Amino acid sequence: MDNRYSIQEFVERTAQTNKNQGLFEMEGDRMLEVHLNGDVWTKLGAMVAYTGNVSFKREGVLEHGLGRMLKKAITGEGMTLTKAEGQGTIYLADQGKKVSILNLNNESLYVNGNDLLAFENGIQWDIKLMKKISSILAGGLFNVKLEGTGMVAVTTHYNPLTLKVTPDRPVFTDPNATVA
Repeated sequence: MDNRYSIQEFVERTAQTNKNQGLFEMEGDRMLEVHLNGDVWTKLGAMVAYTGNVSFKREGVLEHGLGRMLKKAITGEGMTLTKAEGQGTIYLADQGKKVSILNLNNESLYVNGNDLLAFENGIQWDIKLMKKISSILAGGLFNVKLEGTGMVAVTTHYNPLTLKVTPDRPVFTDPNATVA
């Protein structure tokens, strides 16, 4: 494949396309496009570009309560958030990682805080202790639990792999590589 283009060809091949898929939509497989009309939480440093009247405010120390602030300090869970507010379009990415959009419907999800890219304001989150002591050896004793109804965008280094878990067939994973 030849990657040499005229400027016109480059612009045509890489132009943003609006798919009209709602709040979160993919712009390629490594970029999240957020159609903002209110506010969303994003990973600090993930904003690549934006258009419109959008402001960004780093998560305050007590923004989500004293309990969560202490959990973050004690656990070292690496999730630092920014609130994007206003009207416009935001483009988010995280070091070339693949992005997956999940639509929670009164459901919960566990993810390593470093792999959380964005979520709707109505989604509740908390830092949770993983149940197995073997998680310490794998390098991740704590993960972020997200729950409620709304969109969540997570990142992975490669294509995600889904493993079916049943009571008679448990699955053990590295917490740093787990979305559960």
